[in-house]
Amino acid sequence: MKITCRLNGKEVLFNTFADKPVSELLYEHSEVTSIIPGCRKGTCGNCIILLDNEPVLSCLIPAFRIRDKEITTFEGYAKTRFYLDVTRGYEEAGIQPCSYCYHAKSLLIESIIQENISPEPEDIINVLSVNRCSCVDEKDLVKIVETAAKYRRRRRVRRS
Repeated sequence: MKITCRLNGKEVLFNTFADKPVSELLYEHSEVTSIIPGCRKGTCGNCIILLDNEPVLSCLIPAFRIRDKEITTFEGYAKTRFYLDVTRGYEEAGIQPCSYCYHAKSLLIESIIQENISPEPEDIINVLSVNRCSCVDEKDLVKIVETAAKYRRRRRVRRS
């Protein structure tokens, strides 16, 4: 099956099986190194991508569902100015997730502050619970997101 989509802002054509998990499809794509096809069952949460700006577990999404969609992986996200807000959140909190979950947590944090510039701690914990890595404590995750959101609010005020 031929599937066209936008991957990190570029039009891409995949020739693949319709039911192939997107995580495997992206893992095989030479430009994407952030996808870790670990559990392949949606339990670890390290295969997060943004599909039309919504975080999804790419191991649970069959390839046919990405037709004509916008996919953002960590590689694409890291090139945006918004990534700076999240890195500042990590730096100011003095906390860095492990290399195994860093990409997924960063995309989840971005999805949180895109959705709500002043998220409640319960909402932060709920969204970030998709990623099962326990390298960062829940209260520290809240601190990271709140700090990143603070920088995002400042960015929005400057643009106004």
